[in-house]
This record gives sequence, structure tokens and C-alpha cells, in this order.
Amino acid sequence: MNPRWTLLLHLYSWPTTSGGALKRNLVLALLTLLLLLPFCKKKEPEESIGEVFFEVKAGESTSRIAMRLDSLDIISHPRLFVISAKLKGLDRSLQQGVYRLHTNMSEDSVLLMLSRGAIATVAVTIPEGLRLRDIASRLTKAGVVNQDTFLALCRDKKLLLEFNIPFGSFEGLLFPDTYSFPLGILPGDVLRVGILPEDVLRVMVRRFFEVAEPMLREVPLDTLLILASIVEREAYLEEERPVIASVFLNRLKEDLPLESCATIEYALPRHKERLTYADLRIPSPYNTYINTGLPPGPICSPGKASLEAVANPKKTKYLYFVSKGDGSHHFSETASEHEQMKRKLNKERSRNGA
Repeated sequence: MNPRWTLLLHLYSWPTTSGGALKRNLVLALLTLLLLLPFCKKKEPEESIGEVFFEVKAGESTSRIAMRLDSLDIISHPRLFVISAKLKGLDRSLQQGVYRLHTNMSEDSVLLMLSRGAIATVAVTIPEGLRLRDIASRLTKAGVVNQDTFLALCRDKKLLLEFNIPFGSFEGLLFPDTYSFPLGILPGDVLRVGILPEDVLRVMVRRFFEVAEPMLREVPLDTLLILASIVEREAYLEEERPVIASVFLNRLKEDLPLESCATIEYALPRHKERLTYADLRIPSPYNTYINTGLPPGPICSPGKASLEAVANPKKTKYLYFVSKGDGSHHFSETASEHEQMKRKLNKERSRNGA
């Protein structure tokens, strides 16, 4: 055994009478520091830096973890790694998961990372206004799910019942946000996302209910989510969201069709840059030009601002709005004013060659 380790063991049994405790503790502190200096020292910068994905398995001992780290050239002193973990009270705190480590990390840094559970993740950002199929596509490109499997889960009746969803799918309920999903390792050292696709779905749906919970005290789920999804697709300016929401709520009260172009776009089999009058007559329950009331379900995943706009709309008497072509809208209380503004805007567009 290394003489310094022998001395350290003798010091632990040093008598503590007649001031011996103080002397022993001082010598112990100094010797422990000297022993751990090489442990905390980073590897030389000229060494090639490599990235290694390392998995701490459930119930794995600190000594076993240290041996595997040593075999991958992540640490050079496995025994010191174990002793340091015990001295710091971390030997039972190394957390299960996959970690992104580098061969130039100090062994102390590795220990701290594993004890804090700083696992490797895949981050995916879902912007507001995406449809279910587009969200599935983004998750698939990030390697989180298989698109077809995920879309099938989004229509799974058991999962819908689990959350008491009144629609035929989770359209609109996968909340727009940035999500971090943990990595896992399959046999053969193949990286994968360490979370089941149904749990990915659950995470996103629970996020929706966390955000929407205050609004759901004011507005039923179907009204809140469907109208918020329409507002999300119709609004461009933040300040117009509560006004646009007021228009649709006013039309519902008057038993008028919502007449939202966004619902027509959802009903069409493929995206069109510009809708025609024929499109406004297509037979679909999502056609809010020929059907009154709400469509059968949401048309996209709305963000928090659109949900809040429906829960707290601006108080207006507006029943109509038309795009000015610059992202803003003109709002009207009467059909005659609305038609007059449409003619005016069409003339301006013709004049400008639009």
C-alpha cells in the first residue's frame, strides 16, 4: 500500500486525548488534501479531447462506476474517486442516467456531475400554432419519437380518456414550449431518448393543463382550446389577440358562423397560399363559413397569449375583421362597415399590384 495511505489509516486511529484530536484533524486535513490534489487536477491540455456518453445504471455501486469510468479514460484514479465520494458524502448520491462526459474533465467535476444528476438531454422547441402532424415531425427529426407511432398515440382512446379529452385526438393539447428529454443507451451503445413516446405525449399535455388551469376556471375546455387555436392562427400582432377573441365570442353569442379562414385552411387536404371562394364552400365540419358554433376540435396548439385572450377578451361589439395586409386588421361592428372596408382594401391592393 502507498505509504501515505498507510499513514492516513493510522491517523484515523490516533488517540484523541491531551490535545491529540486537534493535531490529528489538522494532519488529516493536510494529508487528505495532498492525496486528492492529483485527483482534482485536470488532464493535460495537449491530450485529445473526446466526448463519451456514460450511463449510470440503477443500483450501481460507486466502485463499479469508478472502474467503468477508468476503462473509458474518463478518470485515472478510480480508488481516489471512490474515497472522495465517501469523504464528501456522495457515494450513495450518484444518480441514474446518461451523462455527456469529456476526457479532459477533472475527476472531481465528473463526481459532481454524477451526484447532481446533470444528465444528457435532447432539447426540442415547439413554437405556437403548429398542427399535430408538424409537432410529430419536429419530435421525429430530433430523434425523440417515431412519427407514425406518435401520431397513433395522439389518437389513442385510452390516453384521451386518461386526460378526459372530449376530442378525437390531442390536437391543440401539445403545449408549445422547449422540452428537454433524457437520453438513454440501448444494447450496442446505441443512443436513444430515454423516455417512452406515450410519456413524451403526457409531458406535453400536462404542460398544457399547468398553463391553462387558471383559464379553465373561466371557460370550458372545448371553448377555450378551440377558440384559442383559431386566434393563434388568425392573429399576427400580440395586442390584437384579445380583440380577435372578442369577435369570435360575440359571433357565438349572436349565433353567427365564425367565418374563420384558418379553419378552412385546416380542412383543406394541403396548404394553399390564398383561399378561393370555392374553398369557403367545401363540405367539412371545420368549415366555419357554412356551419355555426364551434368546429369539432382545435386546429393547432395555441400559446399562452391566445389562451389568455379567450379567457380575458377585450370588451367590444365587433363582429367582423379584415386583414389590412400588414399583419394588422380592421374591426367592424356592422356588416355594411365591414364590406365597405373590404372594398377599400381591395382597391388599394389592386392599385399596388397585389
